[in-house]
Amino acid sequence: MSKSLPPHDSDIPFPQSAKIEKDMLIRVLQPLAAKGSLFTPANRLIQTGIATIVVLEYSAFLPNSSKNLVQHVQSAVDYYLKSPTAVVVEEGAKEISCQSYEKEELEKKILEFIIEHRMSTKGLDSKVDDA
Repeated sequence: MSKSLPPHDSDIPFPQSAKIEKDMLIRVLQPLAAKGSLFTPANRLIQTGIATIVVLEYSAFLPNSSKNLVQHVQSAVDYYLKSPTAVVVEEGAKEISCQSYEKEELEKKILEFIIEHRMSTKGLDSKVDDA
């Protein structure tokens, strides 16, 4: 007896539709890698990682509307790119990448930076309308 797959908006089989959605999410997050100077590979990796985590966390707190996941994350990316947080992340990534931290200390610094520079979830309704 085989289990039935959950219903989807399209006729694409489940594993393939999940891959397509993943590819679309990666495309939506692409502007985060292009933001800022990204002067070294380490800086590029740290900045893109921090920005992605900040945006995905923020998107989790957006009001759940009828939008699909990709549109939901796109709203968070658009808001992030217009926010002062993008500049702070660029500067913070540059500062972190210039230090010679050991792996554990680097992980701790990045996590502390992310926690300190979360995007505010206060007044989300107006932010979503503006994005």
